[in-house]
Amino acid sequence: MATEEDKPVSRADRIVFLGLKGALVATVFLFTPLLTMVLTTVGLSSLAPLLSALMLPLLFICFGAMGYGMWQKKIQEKQDADDE
Repeated sequence: MATEEDKPVSRADRIVFLGLKGALVATVFLFTPLLTMVLTTVGLSSLAPLLSALMLPLLFICFGAMGYGMWQKKIQEKQDADDE
């Protein structure tokens, strides 16, 4: 009998985890001066004003990926319940 621990990681779980990691990275770079410091160190400080215009849509895309993964997981759980 298969338990929760024996189940392989599903595609939906991977999408949720990837969206979560992306949102975390985007949040760190958006709300801290870390990316600005990195760009200044590399010599690309002229791109610093564009960061919020790039990172905010990236954050929303990552949240969208998380939502899509959760939706897929719910559909998969419904199909598994119907199969049993």
